[in-house]
Amino acid sequence: MEWLTLIDELEHNTPEKVWVVREELDTAEVFEIKKLEAHFILVLDGVLRMENEHQQILHYFMKNNVIYQSPYELRVQNKLKLVAETPAQIVLLHREFFLNYATNKPLYSEKLMRAIMENSANFMFELMKNDLKAEDRLAYSLQQICQSLTLERENEYYILPEYINKNKLALYSNISRKSLYSYLQKLENKEVVKVNGNQILVRIDRFTDAENEDWL
Repeated sequence: MEWLTLIDELEHNTPEKVWVVREELDTAEVFEIKKLEAHFILVLDGVLRMENEHQQILHYFMKNNVIYQSPYELRVQNKLKLVAETPAQIVLLHREFFLNYATNKPLYSEKLMRAIMENSANFMFELMKNDLKAEDRLAYSLQQICQSLTLERENEYYILPEYINKNKLALYSNISRKSLYSYLQKLENKEVVKVNGNQILVRIDRFTDAENEDWL
């Protein structure tokens, strides 16, 4: 079952309209994180980023991703921020209502569980990045972007979207801008990336082959 079909059914059957709420976010708009206390989020369209209090980018969420973990349960509500990287459409689903509804809808429970497991796996990979040395964090970040976002292609290269500029890439990789320029130059010399001004293109076969670990 597609998420949109599920949302339509929930909207039709909810006894309280505030339990299923569609919202639109403009580029750079900050989501009111307090809403995650009672709801979880389904991303219908667009891209959102999660960042910490130091503006380090922790993760990107895109269409059909679910943001389920409550920062209030984790006691990090003052340390995380959710920002629209592009114009975005989301749905807020009331946690208790959804779980009660899914009691008689095993398919709903399975769909939510799969989404939560995918989120957990993605966060684990993001955490692993912090154990790498700085130059490898950049390569790892590029690989994660290529594998998790829907990117346009130009011949044998992926084109990183405009919102992932050099500054954002440095924040996502948790490296300095000076280091970023140096490591990008290494990758460009190896023809792994192409840099045209602020646009970055990533060679597809070097970042999608699981056996290819010689990035830098």
